[in-house]
Amino acid sequence: MTDWTPPPPGDRREQLPDDVIALLVPRGYLSTACETARRLDVAIIRNPNRADLPPWRDRMHQRCRLNHKYTGAACRCRCHGETP
Repeated sequence: MTDWTPPPPGDRREQLPDDVIALLVPRGYLSTACETARRLDVAIIRNPNRADLPPWRDRMHQRCRLNHKYTGAACRCRCHGETP
């Protein structure tokens, strides 16, 4: 094990330089946490008797890093309010 801790959301330490980002084809970013939360939404619909699923979904949205680690693009999940 190491003592490495991932940078906090919005930190630019691991982000690509702006001139490199400008060369990338833009795509909407959906964080892994928010993608998992959306999958949990489907599981909630399919399993309405599972009261433990909504808290897991909410926890995933809270864990979103808000910005793509390498490009800085904002997560486009509707849980963040206005879609960027």
